[in-house]
Amino acid sequence: MKIAMTTNGKTLDSLISDNFDANQKFLVVKISDMSTEEIAISNDLTAADLAQKVIDLNCEGIITGNFLSEKAFDLLADGCVTRYLGSGYSVAEAIKLMEKRTLPLIRNFEGTDKCSGDHH
Repeated sequence: MKIAMTTNGKTLDSLISDNFDANQKFLVVKISDMSTEEIAISNDLTAADLAQKVIDLNCEGIITGNFLSEKAFDLLADGCVTRYLGSGYSVAEAIKLMEKRTLPLIRNFEGTDKCSGDHH
């Protein structure tokens, strides 16, 4: 399983970003061996482009902060990518919490715990 993350760095000690946007580092972690891959993103990439990149990389989930772009949120939700709220945690901590099923889900664009529409 691969999980994408928006971070402030490129290691397992890096912190998860406060927001999902294209101005962050973009890291993909293969959970089976905890290997990391930093994905290069260009300066002209939008949040929706970044969401599509997560889908194209076949990531099952993303650990990030709040969404600033409803279009990016909708792309990920429609692409069946599970969204986790991990801001403030290191990559390694967030993965451990995700595996224990204690990392909060981002169920809707507003960031509340309620489901809305077809996205959950």
